Amino acid sequence: MVNQPELSGCSIVLLGKFNPAIFHPVWLEARGIEEPVVDYSDIDLLTHRDLTSFSIDIRSYMVQASRFQIQTHTAPWVSILDITTKIFVEHLYNTPITGFGINRTVHFSLPSVSSRNQLGRMLAPIEPWDDYGESMNTKDVDLTGGLQSLTMKRKFMLDRNSLETNVTIEPSAQIPHDTGVYMHINCHHSLVDLPDGHGSDQAMTLLGERFEPAMEESRAIFETIMKRGVKL
Repeated sequence: MVNQPELSGCSIVLLGKFNPAIFHPVWLEARGIEEPVVDYSDIDLLTHRDLTSFSIDIRSYMVQASRFQIQTHTAPWVSILDITTKIFVEHLYNTPITGFGINRTVHFSLPSVSSRNQLGRMLAPIEPWDDYGESMNTKDVDLTGGLQSLTMKRKFMLDRNSLETNVTIEPSAQIPHDTGVYMHINCHHSLVDLPDGHGSDQAMTLLGERFEPAMEESRAIFETIMKRGVKL
């Protein structure tokens, strides 16, 4: 049985041309995208012509001239897809979007420090490093070396668009006692053959099609690694 992650999150990132000044809690409320804010003093709001960032309820927004991001740490993850669709299909449909990313993160615990070290050795063996690798073996937990960050990349073409899936695994800085593992999965889509004067249509259509498959694949990858970890 696979334990549930102790911390989890999901975000959508859009690449294109944005006007950060548009994005404000009041603008989202007026269009029924977010619920009215009761107390604005609770919002850590930053507004600038080059950057806007704020959080509403369980979601956070960050918008730059070339990047839009919405993030949540609370399921259901599809909620941020619904909001992104409302913004860029119903309201800002003329926004030129050239690519997007669907991202999932988890922090999970393994049974012991030893099991985390063994998982690291499985994914990034120290034997090929000869003396340097052997010197990472020690009984002193504070001096034990090994995997610090590993990223695997898969790239292929999907309906003439480029799709990269990047999986990163590292020790978790959020879980104490040196038993935590952090994983980040980025499904990045670069759109090609976009017509002159394009808006958000092609990106939003593909985002809607790819969101659930990306969630399912991320879940499968997380579970694969977690299962290996708990067996060590």
